[in-house]
Amino acid sequence: MKLPQNVSLVACLAEFVGMALFVMIGCGSAMGIKGSDSTGSMIPGWVLMVALVFGLSITTLAYSIGHYSGGHLNCAVTLGLVLTGNCGLLQGICNVASQMLGSVLGAAILCAIFPPELDMTTTLGANSVGPKWYWWNALIGEIMGTFLLVFVVHQTACNPKSAMNRSQACIAIGIAVFMAHCVLIPIDGCSINPTRSFGPALLALSRASRASPADEGPGYWRSMWIFWVGPLLGACLAAGVYKLMLQLETAGREAAKEATEMPEEDSEEAAEMPEKDSDPEVALPTRL
Repeated sequence: MKLPQNVSLVACLAEFVGMALFVMIGCGSAMGIKGSDSTGSMIPGWVLMVALVFGLSITTLAYSIGHYSGGHLNCAVTLGLVLTGNCGLLQGICNVASQMLGSVLGAAILCAIFPPELDMTTTLGANSVGPKWYWWNALIGEIMGTFLLVFVVHQTACNPKSAMNRSQACIAIGIAVFMAHCVLIPIDGCSINPTRSFGPALLALSRASRASPADEGPGYWRSMWIFWVGPLLGACLAAGVYKLMLQLETAGREAAKEATEMPEEDSEEAAEMPEKDSDPEVALPTRL
């Protein structure tokens, strides 16, 4: 297979495999145990468990494939890295395509593992806005949750000043994912990753209840736009803030450099100037 020189096939394969495993483990953790009690309230322990599984999955898989592809595992992360120049455009497009296919494969594996009657989410863990929340609650949450993730990715894995701590970047990124899930799971199940949302929602159509209105479709498809627009906007904001911080740091460093060079130039100019008599002659009246 002949690919452009600036596209890595092994990176695409790594993203495909990593995304399939991420969806299988992350969404699978939510499917096996019921997350709400008889009153419909979410069980805090379940929220914590699912959030921890998603966070640890990202850390583990990023360490596993990071040396091949950077361990994006998220098209929003890929977008942010492309915008800041840390990933080529063509490689980014191929990574996203691989992530999408991997997400579908992960959801298909979950279909084989969990029969419909044993899927406690009934939707393969697909994201949807909770009944007590408005769409704009979920949208803002997705924007800020993804902003947190992409900001942490850039500051720990891309910033030149964090090079000495680069080996711990995956831990910080996994913790960021855990933090976002703790906040957003009760609201919309927490996406912050459009490719993670796509696969389960697509395969869940095969299990969709016919009770859903035909003109609207299942809830997870009616709100799917939130799980694309929100994360992509959050990634763009994080990339912009990262680049702004780099520019401000560069400007501050140049200003400091100029400030330290100015006294040296002044001292050289002073050394070149002829010395003046500190006691100038005073013209005295001449006695005739």
